[in-house]
Amino acid sequence: MNTRKTIIKTLLFTCALAFADTTLCAEKQDINDKLITLSGTIDSINGELSDQRATIGAIKSQVEHSNNQLKRQMLEELKTLQRQNQYLYDTLLAQKERNGESMKIKPLRNYDLQTPDGKMILGEDEYVYVKEADSTIVARIDTGASQSSISASDIVEFERNSKKWLRFKIIHNDRTIEVEAPYVKQTKLRQSSIDGYSYRPVVKLNIKIGDFSTTAEFNLIDRTKMQYALLIGRNLLTDIAVVDVSRRYVQGRSDKTGLLIVCTDDYIEAVKNGINLNAEYDILQKLNKGGQIANKATDGAESLGTNAQVALPSVNNQIEQKEGKKPALKLDKKQQKKKAAEKALQEEEENEASSLKANPFLNKKNNKK
Repeated sequence: MNTRKTIIKTLLFTCALAFADTTLCAEKQDINDKLITLSGTIDSINGELSDQRATIGAIKSQVEHSNNQLKRQMLEELKTLQRQNQYLYDTLLAQKERNGESMKIKPLRNYDLQTPDGKMILGEDEYVYVKEADSTIVARIDTGASQSSISASDIVEFERNSKKWLRFKIIHNDRTIEVEAPYVKQTKLRQSSIDGYSYRPVVKLNIKIGDFSTTAEFNLIDRTKMQYALLIGRNLLTDIAVVDVSRRYVQGRSDKTGLLIVCTDDYIEAVKNGINLNAEYDILQKLNKGGQIANKATDGAESLGTNAQVALPSVNNQIEQKEGKKPALKLDKKQQKKKAAEKALQEEEENEASSLKANPFLNKKNNKK
């Protein structure tokens, strides 16, 4: 009897387990179906997003293309207006000259510096101010070079504001200039002197030629043993300048008091003739070192500076003298003691003289002695 009950319980338990397994399998299958459905929905949404991204990209490209076309169109229209205005001016000028009259209107353009369509005229060599070097460097204008380059030695990579920068030195004319500039890319250039290509880092520099300022890319190469520390290529000349190789320094020098780096031949010739091309710059640099070396001013006052003539107390005294005021000299301790002793002796003599004057009898007694 007990055995029969045990068998019945076992059968019931087995049936319950089988039913539970069947229920779990059904629930698992239902969950799997839902997951498959959800995955399909997500894939559908991702597909729609991809289509939207593609559409947005196409619209962006169209807008950029339209903007570029509009810019080119506006530029061409401006150039056309400039040419028309220049033609009208030239016509009026010719008529006035035929009639023996003169034009009081200022010319629209200097034909020595610009072409009729507004492009700069550059010579074989030009003064180029490089902001990052704070120097004017004589550059060779080379229409055969696709890229511009600048001399660079001891190139070091560093990070600034989470961006890659390069630090390098320009060594030319017996001077060393340290420059820091943002890194742009690595470029591959074919070398005529060697078989194959050379890889050079490219940086972005701010330059100025005459009145024209721009930001341009320069590849770095050691030009220490070359004639020119700077070479301007077609990437900077296209659409903005034409080159007249029969002329030099057409645009003139924009920074006339800064450091000047010339080509090697010109520098050697200047040295032979005893000419310092940067004499004025060197004097200014020396005068600007005030505060680094302690000096005494010409008036004996304590001062700081490399030149006693421009020490602050002397300058103040000169200003006071021009204004008719008595200079307030700042004397050192030894001079102050000496002045105090002289003043005390003078006061004692004055007191003695005044006392003798007030008592004539004392004066006669001293005379008898």
